[in-house]
Amino acid sequence: MGKFTDGLEKWAKERDKRQKKRRQDASAVELLAVKKDVTEAIEAGYSLKTIWEYLKEGKKIRFTYETFRRHIKRFIKSAPKDQATLAAKNEADDKRDASTPKADKNEPEEKEKPQLPGTGGFKFDAKPNKEDLIYTVGKT
Repeated sequence: MGKFTDGLEKWAKERDKRQKKRRQDASAVELLAVKKDVTEAIEAGYSLKTIWEYLKEGKKIRFTYETFRRHIKRFIKSAPKDQATLAAKNEADDKRDASTPKADKNEPEEKEKPQLPGTGGFKFDAKPNKEDLIYTVGKT
């Protein structure tokens, strides 16, 4: 091999040793680490771009703005707003269930849907009524 390729090969091996492979979900982990701060900033009225720039300059995150927005949508905006409120709601539901009489567990609960007037729906019959069939002209 030539001088150039020998040097390139040595450099490539050293570079591979220096660079650690990032996990595919490293950006999600980084965002979850600052999730509380980001949530507070959003509630305070700061734009996502401003929050991302601040975290990026402070070296708290290392990913792009597009990735930041995707993770915000995934982990903050679609997540339940307040876990304490959900816990209180579940406790209230449990108390309400305890106060109402429960049906026997052996009896299945049957809930009938009310039939709306004029909605008969479609019923398939594999054996059609001969009188209902349309005949072509010329055949009887």
